[in-house]
Amino acid sequence: MKPVIKKAIAALIVLGLIGATTAWYQKGGNGGTDVFRTVQVTRGDLRVTISATGTVEPEEVIDVGAQVAGQILSFGQDVNGKTVDYGSVVAAGTVLARIDNSLYSAEAAGAGAQVQSAKAGLQRAEADLDQLKARLRQAERDWQRAQKIGPSEALAQASYDAYQSTYEIAKANVAVGEGAILQARAGRPDPGSAATRPA
Repeated sequence: MKPVIKKAIAALIVLGLIGATTAWYQKGGNGGTDVFRTVQVTRGDLRVTISATGTVEPEEVIDVGAQVAGQILSFGQDVNGKTVDYGSVVAAGTVLARIDNSLYSAEAAGAGAQVQSAKAGLQRAEADLDQLKARLRQAERDWQRAQKIGPSEALAQASYDAYQSTYEIAKANVAVGEGAILQARAGRPDPGSAATRPA
């Protein structure tokens, strides 16, 4: 055989192999097609089993937290009557845990005491204001009498000035007393606020 014929035969064999390999890959590598059949469901023996290890993941997990921190005294019960634990199924409104509220109760009591103290301070400021107004009325009457008489032999200049000064001081004291009441009202916590309500 001539070398040209040998080369042509070798080239045909290589091309044939390439074509067969391409056809094999296009058909999925096994040379055939998958065949499925459908049958009526019947009860029978299990022929194939699959065993696997892993972690079962729930479809939905809800993290539950508390708005306050503290020691947990007891846990609630789930829908099956068992103690609530991670992964327990619970119904809406179920008490999951009871937290020791002694710290918050003490804070609420302290806030209540502050409210009472502020109320007492306000009452004291109002009583002081009433006294200052009474002194103002007396000083005003004395000053009006002194103005009618005027500085003369009946009323010395020093006494006249003292009546005027007493009146002006009483007027200023009333303004201070009114300011104290405004301050006491502004500093008084609202009894209905969350800080003063017992837990």
